[in-house]
Amino acid sequence: MPQPPYLVDALQIEPGSGDTLTVSRDSTAGAMAFVDAVLTSGVLLPSLVGLRNITGAFIVGRAGDGAPYTTIQAALDAVPTASSASAPSLVLILPGAYAENVSIQKDGVYLVGLGGVTITNSGGSDTVTISASIAATPQDTLLRGMVIQNTSAAGACVRITGADSFATGTVTVNNAPLATGDTVTINGTALTGTAGTRTAGSNDFSVSSGTVAGIAAEIVAAINDTANSFATLVAAVATGGGLDVVTLTAVTAGSGGNAITLAVSTTPAAGFTASGATLTGGGAAGSLVGDGVITIEDCDLVASGVGAYQVRADTSGHIRVRGGTWRGADNASISSISNCALFSVAGVEWVRIIEVAYDTGIDRPNDLTCEYLISDISRATGILSNLVGAGTLTVSNCPSMIALSQAGDQTLAVQHSSVGALTLSGTTVAALTASTRTTVAVGAGTPTLSEAKITDTLAFVASASESYVFTVTQPDAAYTVLLESPTTASVLAVTNKTTTGFDVEASVALTGTVSLSIDRSL
Repeated sequence: MPQPPYLVDALQIEPGSGDTLTVSRDSTAGAMAFVDAVLTSGVLLPSLVGLRNITGAFIVGRAGDGAPYTTIQAALDAVPTASSASAPSLVLILPGAYAENVSIQKDGVYLVGLGGVTITNSGGSDTVTISASIAATPQDTLLRGMVIQNTSAAGACVRITGADSFATGTVTVNNAPLATGDTVTINGTALTGTAGTRTAGSNDFSVSSGTVAGIAAEIVAAINDTANSFATLVAAVATGGGLDVVTLTAVTAGSGGNAITLAVSTTPAAGFTASGATLTGGGAAGSLVGDGVITIEDCDLVASGVGAYQVRADTSGHIRVRGGTWRGADNASISSISNCALFSVAGVEWVRIIEVAYDTGIDRPNDLTCEYLISDISRATGILSNLVGAGTLTVSNCPSMIALSQAGDQTLAVQHSSVGALTLSGTTVAALTASTRTTVAVGAGTPTLSEAKITDTLAFVASASESYVFTVTQPDAAYTVLLESPTTASVLAVTNKTTTGFDVEASVALTGTVSLSIDRSL
């Protein structure tokens, strides 16, 4: 029979045992809390359930789902800095729509959607950014099973920034105490000395310390204080044997940090010494971002903003995109890949424009190779390629591509694909194997093109000889020409074969169109 309810704030088990054994409600989380002689600090019921309690797994859900984290970024912030490919961190995202900008700045992060997960950028920023921080560099990263959308003009669904060298500079404290009004100016904003205690948010530091180390510590604390104007620009630490040197490091990697200005002023002069007029040493040469592999698998990349990007990457190691669709993107959306060791796209539906570039004359990642692979794409708007000094582009098993263009001095291989307009420039060496195209043109320079078959015509007007000129120069003259005469009255023959063309000779003058089939063994 039904029992009457008991209304209590807490249940105590065996109070005579001498141990504290209670079951109660946690006032903050609202969950049941358990305390005993072993778990003296208590544990919440949700913490005892499922994946929440597994080391290295971080569960994200909407408010009310019971997950430890309600934003993806909060879970990523909780990932230890020591995370790596050998000791990875798994971030599992429960179904739902998440409006936030996600920054991955740690290694070995595997971000996995558990069905029905959509991430949309908040504000005019990239949706998912993968970049180095001062403390860690993401070499191995996985994004799987999500819709990643960017609605901003020129924003990216996934932005991969390869720069991982941070610009630095120093300010050395030479004297103590210093005078009120002495300044350290960072990128045009002054940090001003004040007597007594500094005030958070006032961009000041105390000059009252009797030691150079004490003043250096004051400057470090003021720069790192988020209430002041510097924390988003530089980070500071006291260094040197006497801890009298303030070392400044740009919080964003790359050459942009080299533009951060640095100046000092003291009365009398020389109380401070600055390392230079700007920070130095920021760049991307030898970048380790993606030196393992960054994988985007079974993700729908919806670049719906005007001119938005599906993937935008520079100076990174190895990037692989597998499966998913880019359907729903703006017509002017693109993917842009510059100076990456590997970029591979396979099995993606409805690809827009892909821009790939490589130039050995600018910063390159740690892996100095370059291989760009586009394969098994059911429909693609086009590919724009410019490879200088190194690199290859291979297009395979793409049955419908509107246009393909390559410039530079490297190779292009098109295999088992159908291309619309083909444009070649520079000294590109191109080969079409088991593939077709509509038109071909030379943009500039002296490229070469090998094709298994060229079908064309040559007009004769009361002549016994006409010349055929290839639109694109052949790599050699090792090709065969088959002729079909418009009349039986004249016998045709091919003479003077070169890389640029050949002559067709007729036994008697004729008027009409000769059909040509130019074959090459590839």
